Amino acid sequence: MVDWTNERVAALSTPDLKNLLANAERKDVAEVIAQCTAELEKRQANKPRKAGMPRSENKQFEHDMAGELAVVGKAMAEKYDLSEETAKAASVGVKGFKSHKLLDAKGYAKLGGMQRDGSVAIDRYISYRRGKDIVSLSVFLLKDQQVEEHEFQVIAPLTMLDGGKPVAEIRPTATVAQKQSADGGLAFKDLPSAAEAFDKVLAKITA
Repeated sequence: MVDWTNERVAALSTPDLKNLLANAERKDVAEVIAQCTAELEKRQANKPRKAGMPRSENKQFEHDMAGELAVVGKAMAEKYDLSEETAKAASVGVKGFKSHKLLDAKGYAKLGGMQRDGSVAIDRYISYRRGKDIVSLSVFLLKDQQVEEHEFQVIAPLTMLDGGKPVAEIRPTATVAQKQSADGGLAFKDLPSAAEAFDKVLAKITA
């Protein structure tokens, strides 16, 4: 039986240390488990962390807005039934129906297609689909524009919008290939006003 002193444990390479920990756990040797765990934690604490590149002004703004849009989305999900199950049940018979996840996998606003293909600087959005209709709330910034020129946009069927405009007027740079999710839109300079308009549209699509 090896006498695993603290000095001997500390002299092991990290892979060997992990192997020893695995063996100790298998044999339920509490003292060795504690020694290995403490040494691994010490090495992790002493490991220099890579300094991340600071975000640009645009990227920091995008990150902040993706979080703020998510807050709006979560509030709407508490107010309305935006579950995928309900959307599917209310969309039976709609060919090719695919429900929308309100947020991305990390709980932030999703990355829009126009940002994904590089045609705009920022296009982050939250959305809901029921039947053939899709409604979304996004933060939008064209390329080569200052951050202050961003807009919050509600894109939805024109019939659901109060004072809506054709989506081509809201997003004039969009090409035919960049097909928009609905035919109408509203643009705002502040998020609360846009969120209020999005709320009204959700009330109609979920009615």
